[in-house]
Amino acid sequence: MTRYKKYCYWLDLNALASVRKALEEEGIPGNHETHLPCRILRPAKEIGYVTPLAWNGFCKRRTSWYWKSQRAEKFLMVSNRPLDVSDCKEFITITESNFKPNHLPSEKEIFGLTSSDEYRRKKPKEWDKPDLIEEDFYRTYFERYGIRDPFDFEKLLRYHSANHANFIDPQFFEEINGEKAPYSISDSLHVCSSCLEFFNILGDQCRLKYVTPCIGAVKFAGLPINHYFEVKTVEGC
Repeated sequence: MTRYKKYCYWLDLNALASVRKALEEEGIPGNHETHLPCRILRPAKEIGYVTPLAWNGFCKRRTSWYWKSQRAEKFLMVSNRPLDVSDCKEFITITESNFKPNHLPSEKEIFGLTSSDEYRRKKPKEWDKPDLIEEDFYRTYFERYGIRDPFDFEKLLRYHSANHANFIDPQFFEEINGEKAPYSISDSLHVCSSCLEFFNILGDQCRLKYVTPCIGAVKFAGLPINHYFEVKTVEGC
């Protein structure tokens, strides 16, 4: 079985049109995603792209970070193979890994992560405004996976915030070749909107990071639960 690997490219509209034209000449349609960004990561999806509209879809609040990032208004092309993209300065690879962190933070350490000034500066105002539908979504999955602790939505949201904070201002990381490689601080049920880390919307200052798929990516993209993926920024195309 081939190891999971995706190649990701952030493109403006002109670059997207150029890549799509080249793919069409090869007879490859390149389907687009307009509702759930993580679905582009399905193993069986050979190639496709995420439109800006998708970041206002099902996970609108959770993916609102996109609109405050340097990726705002750009398109995301994701492929099972490298693409020839003109004027490409860098791309992202997402690969299966055997990574296991040496240390997962305690609950006290987790809740301290959101005191970061950098996290607070980057946080979109929508982030702190969840709705009842989200609460029901997470409650369902906690029950489905047999979590014994009482479901506490407010506490779960603090985990979500802390996980993003650790990629914005890394406190829990492995040092690899002299560089920080931050990692997800908890399991799939306790992290949120992992697409932000997979696609370098958050944590793009680190060339390497290790990301656990959120429960949404497990459900909608078919990624393995509680499994770390290596996310690497590669210069040049």
